[in-house]
Amino acid sequence: MTAQIQVGLITAEGDGVAVHSAWVYDTRDPLAVGIDFRLSVGTCQRWVFARALLAEGLDSPAGEGDVVFAPEADGVHVLMLLCGVDGAAVLRTRTGDLRGFLRSTYACLPQGAERCGDALDRWLPTVLDTA
Repeated sequence: MTAQIQVGLITAEGDGVAVHSAWVYDTRDPLAVGIDFRLSVGTCQRWVFARALLAEGLDSPAGEGDVVFAPEADGVHVLMLLCGVDGAAVLRTRTGDLRGFLRSTYACLPQGAERCGDALDRWLPTVLDTA
């Protein structure tokens, strides 16, 4: 499931520059959501983080490290801080758009119904020496 959501990149001067983002949820990775940012011609950067982090960050500051969410006092917008090897970016978007995306993920797979056992069983042998 994918939702196109407009976000604004907050510059050092405080201006917002429109950035296209595609928010992605896949029940094969039920605890995670992703954001795809279209960069230069044909390139895309994906950020992946916990669906629970998004849910928490819509109502109160949440996250440590690479991804942090903080609702603005206006109750209409949320800020996202993304920190990577090459720097950090502050983005701003409408809380309602993110709530709609989150509701859509819950329609695909309700909160609390995530099962990771099958995926874990497939993944563990790839990282453990089973010889």
